[in-house]
Amino acid sequence: MPRLLSAFPILCIVLLVFDILITMYFLTSITTILSPLQNYYAYAHLPIENNNDNRAQQWISQRDGIKILFIYEPEKPIIDTFTELKFSVLNLTSNEHLKDFLARVVVTNGQRLFKFENITVADGDFSVKYIFPDDGTHQVVTRINKETSIQTFASFNVFVPHQSPPSILNPFPASPTTSERTSNWNIIILIILFLTVGVAIAVMFVLPTMRKHIVRRKHDSQ
Repeated sequence: MPRLLSAFPILCIVLLVFDILITMYFLTSITTILSPLQNYYAYAHLPIENNNDNRAQQWISQRDGIKILFIYEPEKPIIDTFTELKFSVLNLTSNEHLKDFLARVVVTNGQRLFKFENITVADGDFSVKYIFPDDGTHQVVTRINKETSIQTFASFNVFVPHQSPPSILNPFPASPTTSERTSNWNIIILIILFLTVGVAIAVMFVLPTMRKHIVRRKHDSQ
C-alpha cells in the first residue's frame, strides 16, 4: 500500500500530460480529418442571377455570350473550415441559365493550387466546397465547356482574413462567423482540461493526509 501511494502522484502527472496531448491531437487533427472532403461537389439554385447580392462578382464573355456570377459563403472565410464557392452561368442575352455543360474549378494562392475536375452541370448553377489553409487573397478560376460552342475561362478573388493561431486556452480563435457549435466544442475541451487539473491538484493535497493516517495506524498497531 505505501509503495502504491508513493507512485500515485507520478501516475496523476502522467494522466494529466496524456490528457493534454490527446486534446491537442484532437485539435490539430481536425484539418487532417476534413482535408479528404475538399473534393466535394454540391449543387443548388443560387439566388444571385439578378445581381441582388452586392457580394456577387461577375465575369462576362462577349465572345461566348455568357456571364458567370460568383459568391462565396461565409462572407468572411475561416481557415481550415469549409467555404462554399457558388457559381451561376447565364446567357448574356436572355439571362436564362446555361444548360448541360462541364465545369472545372481551380483554387490557388499563387504557390499551390487545388482542382475540381469534370463537374457536370445541368441547370447552370453549381458550387464546390473548399478548405482554405491560410489567409490572404486566393484566386478562383473556373472553365466552362459546352461541346465546341462555348469554352470560357473566368477568374474571381476570395479574401480570407487574418486569424489568430489556436492555443490551448483558445483552440478556436474568435471569428465573426464562428458557429455556435464550434464555441460549444471550445467550452467542452476547456472543462475537460480544468477538471483533469483539478483532480490532480486535489489528489496532491489529499495524498499526504492519507500517508499520515496510514503511518499513524501502523504506529498504533505496534
